[in-house]
Amino acid sequence: MNEQTCAPERFLLGFVGRRAAMEAVDAPDTMRLSEIPEDGVLHSITNNLYIEGDCLDALRCLRHSHAGRIRMIYIDPPYNTGGELMYHDRFRQTISAYRGLGAAADAYGQQHSAWCAMMYPRLAIARELLTDDGVIFISIGEQELHTLLFLCDELYGAENRITLFSRVTKKSSNNGEQFSPCVDYIAAYARNAALVPSYTVALPQEIVSRYKKTDAHLSRRGPYQEVSLFMSSLKHGGSHYPITCPDGQRVVPPDGKPWRWNEQRLLQAVSEERVVFKRSTRTPLLDASTGKRAHWNIYTKMYLGERSDGLHPKNFSEAFPNTLASHELRRLGIPFDFAKPVNLIAYLAKLQTSGEDIILDFFSGSATTAHAVMQLNAEDGGQRSFIMVQIPEPTAPGGTAQKQGYRTICDIGKERIRRAAKQIAAAYPESTFDSGFRVLRTEPIGGET
Repeated sequence: MNEQTCAPERFLLGFVGRRAAMEAVDAPDTMRLSEIPEDGVLHSITNNLYIEGDCLDALRCLRHSHAGRIRMIYIDPPYNTGGELMYHDRFRQTISAYRGLGAAADAYGQQHSAWCAMMYPRLAIARELLTDDGVIFISIGEQELHTLLFLCDELYGAENRITLFSRVTKKSSNNGEQFSPCVDYIAAYARNAALVPSYTVALPQEIVSRYKKTDAHLSRRGPYQEVSLFMSSLKHGGSHYPITCPDGQRVVPPDGKPWRWNEQRLLQAVSEERVVFKRSTRTPLLDASTGKRAHWNIYTKMYLGERSDGLHPKNFSEAFPNTLASHELRRLGIPFDFAKPVNLIAYLAKLQTSGEDIILDFFSGSATTAHAVMQLNAEDGGQRSFIMVQIPEPTAPGGTAQKQGYRTICDIGKERIRRAAKQIAAAYPESTFDSGFRVLRTEPIGGET
């Protein structure tokens, strides 16, 4: 066998246009950013950016100024449901190359290849922009879910996949054939998952309501609930030892099973009045001396005021249906279809960011991410800043947006930010969130300003 054919093999996603996509990551810069002051708001003092142009060009420009500085990226790229992609800039050879393969080159494979060729360099450069503990969240549908995960596993590392979050988009749909599509997904990848802090959310009311009991420690520890020291589901890993009850009876769990706590921890809890002994005729505990049923059960106190850690968020939610986005845009008077809900992106940003962190969205659309950042800052006093990137895609001829004077999607996004800022300021009059943004445009290096 020829030695040249024995190159090391590895697992990766192959698609037509892959070589060009890989070369595009480190291709020479051909574009620069030029400011359009008259389109901005408070442009001389704001930290927010709105960039008009192909996101690949914008990402290359940002690589010089923002490498390693972006704490969170959220993108909602094309789901590739069959419509024409707007991002053929570097990959127009893809279709002709694919057709050159012959009869086996079907339209289905061509569509996936074009999408992968478009996404590959953008995802690769996006990783360079993330902080060491930064995370990218990517909304996606079933059409390209599998290829997106392959691409991100290669570019970010499978070990850096944080989660695949499932979101119920609607409940009343009866579309489709065998199943009605009601869910989309958010793939979350870190630059280095080991450095990403643990995510927590506030305890839901249904859990808070369980903390009903009070004692002398209410002012410091809050109300509490009782949790049995013995749990039959705990079969191993703990300590099995006798506990002396108030009347001197020594009790143990049945069948040699363990307590939830070891003896040292129990003694500490008793000294801090965190243990409750209750007489019971139905206790599962046994008398350590006779082996007969004991007449005591033992509980520990779990205090609400000491549960500052909250809960880990679930990787499934019904709280962010698309109807929320429709209502939000209607209230703002913004004509746009298929936006994501503000509270979805604010939810992710609250998990991942704080303080003066920067949040990037390079498929900005109607600028929902900018809206979410301002909303979250107004709520918690943060000083997060946003960078929106959107290709100036023309609005539909004769459509509502065009009739209202919006020539491009960028016009819609910028106006949405202006109106959202006013709406948020009215709702939070004491807040000092950054409501401005500078507008930049990509243009050829050496071109006219």
